[in-house]
Amino acid sequence: MIEVPFDVPDSWAWVRLSSICQPQGSHRPTGKLFRYIDIDSIDNVRCKIIEPKLLSTADAPSRARRAVAKGSVLFSMVRPYLRNIALAFDEHDGCVASTGFYVCTASSDSIDSEWLFLCMKSDYFVNAINVHMRGDNSPSVRKDDMDEMLVPIPPQPEQNRIVREVARLLLLLQPN
Repeated sequence: MIEVPFDVPDSWAWVRLSSICQPQGSHRPTGKLFRYIDIDSIDNVRCKIIEPKLLSTADAPSRARRAVAKGSVLFSMVRPYLRNIALAFDEHDGCVASTGFYVCTASSDSIDSEWLFLCMKSDYFVNAINVHMRGDNSPSVRKDDMDEMLVPIPPQPEQNRIVREVARLLLLLQPN
């Protein structure tokens, strides 16, 4: 039995992150050039990918191995408390990310990628994963730590409703 972090409605379920994400295989860049997302490519204030780098495949960093698709959530496993977390959109489809990211692409249409993004950038998630940090110079968490994280999953209509409501409320915070 899973020890849940907090109560959720009966229609929701607690699941391990690994059970709702496609496996993260190693993906080598192909072609002459490729678009690379590293930690510097993330705006951690707005939680957005700001500028993937265009690199020559011949000069690909050894860490350029994570395939990114539209709807992937990128979560930096290095210093996770800095919240280098972002959602990939159409323009990021086909990019390659650093292995410093846990790249979570929902394995089912019943998981809204924006819901997953909201969960993974929540205080609950970031604080829970920070407990697993190791190292002094560059504290980080492991893929296995991320895989074991618990995520609350409501029915899809509820995911969609919450995502819409959060987007509406965030718009109210935008300066005119």
